[in-house]
Amino acid sequence: MAQVTITINGRPHVVGCEDGQEPRLMELATLLDNEVRGIANAMGQIGDSRLLVISGLSLVDRLNDVQSELKNAKTQAPASQAVETKPDNSEDLAQAEDRVKAAEARAQAAEARAAALAQAMEAQAAEATKRIDAIAARLQEA
Repeated sequence: MAQVTITINGRPHVVGCEDGQEPRLMELATLLDNEVRGIANAMGQIGDSRLLVISGLSLVDRLNDVQSELKNAKTQAPASQAVETKPDNSEDLAQAEDRVKAAEARAQAAEARAAALAQAMEAQAAEATKRIDAIAARLQEA
């Protein structure tokens, strides 16, 4: 299994893939990075996990629109006209949906870690404030 370092929103990520799939993975990473950067430019830096979730939802939404258009085009094609059959991509779609679910789970875990870190930092700041107040009180007494 090969490992590739991709960059999303300026941050490197090491990702495994099957041997020979590295160029495709890099191409997909570039597309995802473009999506994430576009959302970051529009919404600001709202956190990597939220950017990735919103980007994933945006991409899945577009994929769903394309699939709906394809379905409508197939149903609107005249019966006498031969329709070229396309390979069944349901397995690819299922894998993409699994990856989106996994990304959402990772995003939720990252948000939980960020919340815990923020809470710990707030506690440390409160403790530091108490110490500073105590020092200030001692200085005033002196």
